[in-house]
Amino acid sequence: MRTPVPPTVSDIAWALPASIVLLAALVIAGVVTLVVRARRRSPRAVAAASEARAAAEAALQRLDDAATALDVAFEAADADDAPMELRRARAAALRGRDRGFAEVAALTTSSRLPAQRRADAVRLRDDIERRIASVEETRSDLDAWTRTHGSVAGRIAAARARREEIARTAGDPARLVGESRARFDDTEWTDADRAEREARAALTRADAALAAAADTPEVADERVTEAHLSLRRAARLFRAVEDAHRFVLQAAENADAEVSAADVEIAAALELVTSRHGEVAPDAAQRLRAATADLRAASGDLPYRPRAAIEVVARAREIRDEVLGDIPSSRRRLEAARAALPGTLACARAAVASAEAFTDGSSIAERLRLDAARRELAAARSARDAFQALASARAAWHAVTDA
Repeated sequence: MRTPVPPTVSDIAWALPASIVLLAALVIAGVVTLVVRARRRSPRAVAAASEARAAAEAALQRLDDAATALDVAFEAADADDAPMELRRARAAALRGRDRGFAEVAALTTSSRLPAQRRADAVRLRDDIERRIASVEETRSDLDAWTRTHGSVAGRIAAARARREEIARTAGDPARLVGESRARFDDTEWTDADRAEREARAALTRADAALAAAADTPEVADERVTEAHLSLRRAARLFRAVEDAHRFVLQAAENADAEVSAADVEIAAALELVTSRHGEVAPDAAQRLRAATADLRAASGDLPYRPRAAIEVVARAREIRDEVLGDIPSSRRRLEAARAALPGTLACARAAVASAEAFTDGSSIAERLRLDAARRELAAARSARDAFQALASARAAWHAVTDA
C-alpha cells in the first residue's frame, strides 16, 4: 500500500490564495444577485411597471373604440353578404378586443416581480397595437367593399327600418317610468327616467343623421354610420328602462319577505357571535348590529323603496357571511348561500345593466370594471355550486358599484 504523501508547504501556499479568490467571487456574485433583485423590486421598477401597464390600458381603449367602430360600420354597410374573409376578420377583431380586456385585467392582479410585470405589459401593448392595425385594415377593406356594393339609398332605408324596429320593440318606455314614478320614491326610477330621455335623444340624433345622409350624398355613408351608432345606443338605453322597471316591480313583490327573513338571520348570527366571541373579529357584533339597523330602516321605507331594500338585504347577508366565516355548519352555510343568491344576483344584474346603459365615452378603468362585472355575472349564472355562484354575483355587483 502506498503511503499518502502529506501536502507540502508549497501546495498550501498555492491553495490558500485560490480559496480566497473563490470565496470572494462567491461573495461578489451574492452581492450582485441581491442588488439585481433589489433593483427589480425598487420603487423605480414598480413605477416603470405601472407606466407600462397604463400604456397597455391606453392601447386597449383605442382597440375597443376601433373594434366598436368596425362593428357599427358593418351594420351600417348592411354587409350580411360581404365576403367570408371580411366577416371572419370582423369576428377576429371582436375576439381580439374581448381577449385584450382579460389580458389587461390580468396585469393588474399579477404577482410577478415589477420588472417582469413591465415586460409583460410591454409585450401586451405591442400585441394590442398589432390588433389595432389589423382592425384598421379590416375597416379599410370594408369601406372599399361598401363603395362597390349596394347603394346609399339602400343603406339609408335599412337604417330607417332598424330605427322603426327599435322603436316598436321598446314599446312605451315613458309609461313604464310613469308607473314607477307614481308608486315609488324617486331614487327607484331616476336611472330609468334618464335612460328613457337619453334613448329618445339618441333616436332624434339618428333621424337627423339619416336626413343629412339623404341630403348630402358625398358624406352619406358617414352619416349612416353615425345613425347606426345612435341607434345602438338607443336600443341599449331602452333595454335599461325595461330592466329597471322589472327589477323594481320584482323588488316590490319580494322585499317585505326578504327583509323579514334577513332580520331573523342577522339576529341568529348576532347570538352566535355573542356565544363564540373568541372565534370572530372584535367588531363582528358591531357590524351585525349596524346591519340590523339598516334592515329596520329599510323596512320602514318598504312601500316606496323596495329596490333599495333588496340591496340592503343583500349587503346584510354579505356582512353576516364575512363575520361568521366557517363557524356555521356546512349545511347552514349552504342554506344561507341559497337564500342570499336570488337577491344578490338581481342586484348584480341591475347594476351591470345600469353601467352598460351609460358606458359611452367612459374611461378605460370604467370599461375594465364593466368587463370584469360581465364576466363575473356570466360565471354566477352558469355556476352549479351555490357558494361559487354567490361569490361571482357579489364580485359582479362590487365591480360596478365600489368604484
